[in-house]
Amino acid sequence: MERTQELFEKIERYLVKTLSGDELIAFENEMISDPELALEVDKHRKLHQVLNNTDTLHFKEKLQKITEEVKQEESIDQSTSYFSYLKVAAFIVILLGVGTLLWNNFSGSTDYSDLYSSYYEPYPAEDITRGDHTNELHLIKKNYAEGNYEKVISGLNKTTSSSLPDQLRLYLGNSYLNLGKEQEALKQFETITDTSNYFEDASWYKALTYLKLGEIKKSWELLKVIIQYDGIYKEKAIQLIDKFKEL
Repeated sequence: MERTQELFEKIERYLVKTLSGDELIAFENEMISDPELALEVDKHRKLHQVLNNTDTLHFKEKLQKITEEVKQEESIDQSTSYFSYLKVAAFIVILLGVGTLLWNNFSGSTDYSDLYSSYYEPYPAEDITRGDHTNELHLIKKNYAEGNYEKVISGLNKTTSSSLPDQLRLYLGNSYLNLGKEQEALKQFETITDTSNYFEDASWYKALTYLKLGEIKKSWELLKVIIQYDGIYKEKAIQLIDKFKEL
């Protein structure tokens, strides 16, 4: 979603209920299909609440007073018009300052690292060998449990093949994720299909990876899939979507 002046104006028209019937339906459908747009609308709605707060009333009254004075001076003879122009200039400077502040606020990227950190936990280390007590696999499991992610990656890359078990791919993906290699992590999670017993786990960690990358739309879409899956991550997915709406 590209943040433009045209988009902001449409959001404002939506919030003050001046969109036509067809425009309103189209815009609401667009919000349903585009989570980033829905978040943007929420930001503008919160801005409206701030501007309606008594703490900002004095500032708004100043702007209104300047506007009224300018209108009154327009009817006075030309000799005083210079002062009217000064007030107009001051008015514009104030608005530009506020506009710049708002534009920086809305156009700037949101830091989702705190939200990611509050929900991310490494996939738990389990008995991945199902009775297979080979030293190599147990060493991988031990390194993963102890957070030695580079050793996990090194060990699994030696044995990586198209038949690598999905649980090991979760280990590998989480190891990449903890080392800041999000794209490599995604590659591992994406190989786990909806026919796998680990599909929900992979979807959850994909959603968190996209959150870490700031790709909220993709994260939101995966969270909706997880909610429909109705498994162990459902409640967390619902909570995370609610957090998105609060941003």
